[in-house]
Amino acid sequence: MAYQFITMKTEGRVLTISLNRPPTNPLNGEFGLELSSAFNEAEKMDDITVVVITSALEKAFIAGADIKEMAAQDAATADNFSKLLQSANNTLTRMKKIVIAAINGHALGGGCELALACDYRLMTSGKALIGLPEAGLGIIPGAGGTQRLPRLIGLAKALDMLLRGKTLTPQEALEIGLVDRLIAPENFQEEVMSFATQLACGAGKALGYIKASVYEGIELPMEQALAVERKYSAENSTTHDAKEGLTAFIEKRKPVFLNK
Repeated sequence: MAYQFITMKTEGRVLTISLNRPPTNPLNGEFGLELSSAFNEAEKMDDITVVVITSALEKAFIAGADIKEMAAQDAATADNFSKLLQSANNTLTRMKKIVIAAINGHALGGGCELALACDYRLMTSGKALIGLPEAGLGIIPGAGGTQRLPRLIGLAKALDMLLRGKTLTPQEALEIGLVDRLIAPENFQEEVMSFATQLACGAGKALGYIKASVYEGIELPMEQALAVERKYSAENSTTHDAKEGLTAFIEKRKPVFLNK
């Protein structure tokens, strides 16, 4: 599919999805549809282990929604827009691939919510801000922020951020666990790709099953969660990579994983 605001590039087993809707990648219905389509396309790429989402713009990852479009929404339109963005973000959490948010600029509102749906959040050090400032506009996050933020950083810290519409510096975000790592801007793309490539060298099927087991089981009672783990463990045991990893250990050599 041809995209207006998105570029997709493959390097080995790493897929980079680059966002480019100047000036700040504001989210609107059209952009949301493209995100949903691109994420669904990425999910179906069997030869991809790691997906990196970043911005082609200098100062913004995604700096929020298109405010003019939001101001014109009625309740039904707002509900559909929220469903669209939630569905797109759910795909990131659901796909059996490792998803990295490479936050190279402001990640506000829907940008923060997209990052929350990823498995890793790597951010440039410096002046960019991250957070959910919707309360200051008299609205609430609608793309998963009220649910994913408390699960990531804890109820008290999340509620304070949400109610006060707080935005954080990269260092503040790192200190509360909202982002996983800060990288100097001049080294950002290089270090993100190095990290992504390192992950992609692993047993892709096992990584996907680990992710699925964690996300599907975390909200379940323990017995049901353990059943999820058993299911994915059994499915993974028949893969090439599982057999290769065990055989390589016995033969005292480095495994050659094929993501199969």
